[in-house]
Amino acid sequence: MEKIHIDSRAVGKGEPAFFIAEIGSNHDGSIERAKELIAASREAGAEAVKFQSFTAEGLFNPYKADNGTWVPHPAYPVIERLTLPEEWHAQLKEYADTQGILFISAPFDSGRAALLDSIHVPAFKIASGDLTNEPLLKQVAHYQKPMIISTGAAYLGEVERAIHLIRSEGVKEIAVLHCASLYPPRFEHSNIRAMVTMSQAFGLPVGYSDHTPGWTVPLAAVSLGGSIIEKHITLSRELKGPDHPYALEPDEFKKMVEETRNLEKALGDGIKRPVEDEMGERFGARRSIYASADIPRGTVMKEEMLKLVRHASGLSPGEMETVIGKRSSRNIKSHELILWKDIEC
Repeated sequence: MEKIHIDSRAVGKGEPAFFIAEIGSNHDGSIERAKELIAASREAGAEAVKFQSFTAEGLFNPYKADNGTWVPHPAYPVIERLTLPEEWHAQLKEYADTQGILFISAPFDSGRAALLDSIHVPAFKIASGDLTNEPLLKQVAHYQKPMIISTGAAYLGEVERAIHLIRSEGVKEIAVLHCASLYPPRFEHSNIRAMVTMSQAFGLPVGYSDHTPGWTVPLAAVSLGGSIIEKHITLSRELKGPDHPYALEPDEFKKMVEETRNLEKALGDGIKRPVEDEMGERFGARRSIYASADIPRGTVMKEEMLKLVRHASGLSPGEMETVIGKRSSRNIKSHELILWKDIEC
């Protein structure tokens, strides 16, 4: 399927790029900040906000191996602090609804997947790290909603297997996002053409989940056929937290959307033809055959009697060889335009 539908929005080939503002953990444990980010995302032109639905115990083991012993995992308390509480989900979805923006989240465990289904999210996002989490893929597919799959750090065959599994559960509306699972990656890690490869391989809507600075990569992805752009948003890159430094601030996100819309207009439909506003230029900038000297009636016209100048009101330069050697059918003054009626057949 070259198009999917997220709520009432068609997403895919021939449609404007669908922008997802990745809030992720940039709420920093504050529901008020989460709401502020939702409102800012809508103002910036995003059509959906995306959170990350996880629990510390469902994501990390609290201990990790260290030189043969098990020690407390240093990331565990950070994840606990950034967890999106269960009761926030319905509240934030309801708030997003009032703001006119879609609420999407990526579940990281079975419980959060069920929670998201219970609040009727319009689509599910699968994080790159769960591309091979087949039990979770099957559970989410069971809910029969559109699925957007990130594919960072994956081989094409792994993406193919995930798509096959999801399709085997009856889900047809699937989109895949290329990304580099680095935070942030260097530009040379972006490999935007891999997105094109996935489009050709699977015939599905494709897009880009971007962690690079600025918006060069998202614009390039759209120019290569990307239908979905996911980009982190923050109120300020000066805030403390893992996702703030490489996120866009609201005014920057808005600029990215605006420039993308201009890009989409500039891309056009690919048919090589003049636009309506160019038609005058076809007349003004092209040339026709004019007399460069007086040519009496009955004169055999020679090349030196003719010139090719603007504007294109008569015979085209390509007809010069046909005119040379013909006799004039009237007295033609220097600088006059030459037409077929001025030539004896």
